[in-house]
Amino acid sequence: MPSHQPAAGELAVDPQYLSSQPSSMASKSEPNRNPKYNPSAPHITDLPITWENWYQHVNWLNCTFIFGIPIIGCIAAIWTPLQFKTAVWAVLYYFCTGFGITAGYHRLWAHKSYSAAWPLEIFLALCGAGSVEGSIRWWSRDHRAHHRYTDTTKDPYSVRKGLLYSHIGWMVMKQNPKRIGRTDISDLNENAIVVWQHKNCE
Repeated sequence: MPSHQPAAGELAVDPQYLSSQPSSMASKSEPNRNPKYNPSAPHITDLPITWENWYQHVNWLNCTFIFGIPIIGCIAAIWTPLQFKTAVWAVLYYFCTGFGITAGYHRLWAHKSYSAAWPLEIFLALCGAGSVEGSIRWWSRDHRAHHRYTDTTKDPYSVRKGLLYSHIGWMVMKQNPKRIGRTDISDLNENAIVVWQHKNCE
């Protein structure tokens, strides 16, 4: 998919190229389309955050995983003695999930830096899911948009929304999928492991 840095008087993406591409909206026949999604309904992010609706802007499931479970674990650790096998498991889990994100989600699927056999793909998909950073399809789509539209309104984790938002806010606040820049994820939609993981991870 051609892309270039805009020079003076140029657009980031050639309009002629965009008009020749299929719609970025998921088709009704797509295997991993969310049946609850209504593209004509206004998204919560189209409304300003107020004291009355702030809780609707928060992605509560992600907040539970990112903040709730670690807090519960820290509190429980006060009364639960640490065993060696638990410490070993925690370190292994930490490195495996980190490997799933860096080698899998990031290098293999988002950037297509290398090819992997299906056993490695399954291992990386499971490890990445354990990190609770969403599915391969969701993460890679956002990451490709981030590189293509860096620090613009189409960047899903633009630093222009604040340093805190670009690091963790994008995970704990709801995002409008219509605002995220277009990226080609046809390769991910054709990968059976990615489709399987997306159906069971989201």
